[in-house]
Amino acid sequence: MKGLGYLFFTNLKNSVKELVKSPAKLITVVAFVFLIAMMLVSSLSAPQTADELRDPKELAAMVLLLYGFMFFLGSNNGFSSGASFYSMADVNLLFSCPISQKKILVYGLVRQLQTSLLLGFFLIFQYSWLYNTYGISISGMLAILLGYCLVTFCSQLTAMTIYSFTSADEGRKRTVKYALRGIYLVLAAAVVLPVVQNTQDLLGAAVESATSLWVNFIPVFGWLTAAVTGVIAGNWMMVLAGVGATVVFMALMLLLVIRMHADFYEDVLKATEVSFSAITAKKEGQLRETVPKNIKTGATGIGGGAGASAFYFKHKVENRRARVFLLDTTSLVFVGVIWLFSFFMRESGGLVAVFAFATYMQLFSVSMGRWLRELTLPYVYLVPAGAFQKLLAICRESFLKVIAEAVLVFLPAGLILQAGPITIAACILARIGFGALFMAGNILIERVLGSLTSKALILFLYFIVLAALSAPGVIAAVVIGLLLSSTALAFAAMFVWNMAAAALIFYLCRDILHYAELNNR
Repeated sequence: MKGLGYLFFTNLKNSVKELVKSPAKLITVVAFVFLIAMMLVSSLSAPQTADELRDPKELAAMVLLLYGFMFFLGSNNGFSSGASFYSMADVNLLFSCPISQKKILVYGLVRQLQTSLLLGFFLIFQYSWLYNTYGISISGMLAILLGYCLVTFCSQLTAMTIYSFTSADEGRKRTVKYALRGIYLVLAAAVVLPVVQNTQDLLGAAVESATSLWVNFIPVFGWLTAAVTGVIAGNWMMVLAGVGATVVFMALMLLLVIRMHADFYEDVLKATEVSFSAITAKKEGQLRETVPKNIKTGATGIGGGAGASAFYFKHKVENRRARVFLLDTTSLVFVGVIWLFSFFMRESGGLVAVFAFATYMQLFSVSMGRWLRELTLPYVYLVPAGAFQKLLAICRESFLKVIAEAVLVFLPAGLILQAGPITIAACILARIGFGALFMAGNILIERVLGSLTSKALILFLYFIVLAALSAPGVIAAVVIGLLLSSTALAFAAMFVWNMAAAALIFYLCRDILHYAELNNR
């Protein structure tokens, strides 16, 4: 273990040195630390009284939903490529050394715990509204963060176990897959059925069902939700029980991996190659979509279009293959989260709070549009059509998706929050305006900063630019809302500003597809 310990601490030391030597990364870290400090100070300086706080059971229900969703997604990887705790350098160097596979596996587990902790870092930025809404302490926030890290780690360990058990037998893989999904359906039904039977208070029934005693006995995410709830409530017996059961589960999965697999190197190599290819593509700016192993041939051809418009019909075909219902999986998850948030904000925040949360999430969803993928390929630059015409064509699908999401998100959310039809319509328009502005902001970033190689610096400037672009509309909406006491007019003001600013940016960046050199991908 001396060699593995040296490797681990040397990697850690080199990461710190690289951070110090890279100004862009250092500025990004300092900025994030500053934002966290400002968030903590602003939250703690204006605490709410106990009468203004909402039921802490609602927080427990949200934690259960988050943990359950992450565990299902992570463990489901075991049916495709498994999960790897190693880099390609580890595979090439460690497995050729005279070191026991068990020790290498332990090394990989320690590395993965470190990665899981970094993945949960975004939860810290939710402390402000959690503190103001539920009065959660810093220790409670850290408990949610550590629980998230453990759920992510356990899901990947479970995926590794599933892959080792099923990779050599397709029949066994189908059996385990259907069994796992059947268990999740049964658990979901057990939570949802009591809610359906109580039509008078859906939110209260959902919270009571999700915080029932039996939920604490669900493996991993139920145990860790109980542990987090125990930390917040000061029930240390519940904490010990939840953490202890999780540790036993990890030990059992580790034992199964060691006992079951005969081809440990081959399994790890395949999973590592898949993750390494995805990471390399991200670093190079090559956005890839998941391609299934077994492809079913259906309708062929793009079905229309000529010149620049062919990109729109191409995107329609890609959407048809990727979507689950009306939208793709990522969009449906965002929509579901916003609906759930609307239930929790019916009595405290109203439509404005839900709109702010939805806009924050839209900031990330818009940046994953298909138009961005076209900039990584040479074809859009070679099509014999005007640059502005091609720019509008590749953005057409994303803009229509923004409209569909706005209606699908805020029509039910407005009804949940009992808002008037005019307010709901204005809210939908404001959502569409922000979608157009965020798309324009992405194009502006590509036009001005596309030649930069530092992705961390681009991400940091991306948030600053979008905040600056949306600030005048937000200020105008606040002033109009205060003077005229009209939420609908405030949303309309944001829509007018955002659409005007987006149109101006589109026009100013109309020549972006003239020069492929502007985009360093």
